[in-house]
Amino acid sequence: MGRFLAFILGIAGAVAGSQAPGFTLQYMQNLQGRVDELTTIVEQYDENIAGYGYTRETAMAECRTATDLLDAMCDGYETSVDRLEWLSGHLAELEAAGDYVRPLILARSYDKPIFTSVRTQFEPAVPVTIHGAAYAGGGFAVLWGAASFLFGILGAMLGGGRRYA
Repeated sequence: MGRFLAFILGIAGAVAGSQAPGFTLQYMQNLQGRVDELTTIVEQYDENIAGYGYTRETAMAECRTATDLLDAMCDGYETSVDRLEWLSGHLAELEAAGDYVRPLILARSYDKPIFTSVRTQFEPAVPVTIHGAAYAGGGFAVLWGAASFLFGILGAMLGGGRRYA
């Protein structure tokens, strides 16, 4: 019974693992859209402040000493610039990584609103790429191996020497 359960868990791991490349690609597409949108917003801010003789750096320095209405306006500008810089760096890191590494980078570091948006809309599909198959094999190996180990230990402890996994 333990071997059968380990095999079933391995299959579940293969199915889940095979989705990693597709999910990562969809995440990157969503991320690219957000970077493009923020780029447009920040460029508009930059054009507006340039009309008053400011650069982004000088405007940000003045924003740090602002009060009342100017402070409220500066908060939006600073937030947009900071978010654009973080998302652009995150996208560059994902684009620089190879197909096999991207899902691992995404698992380590992601933007929660984008991740949630992608997770909500993501529909699993059968992967037909080599890296999709590699992640399927990895998912199978991890869950099957862990389950086999666990059932082996349980079988040894409870089975009086009989082997369950």
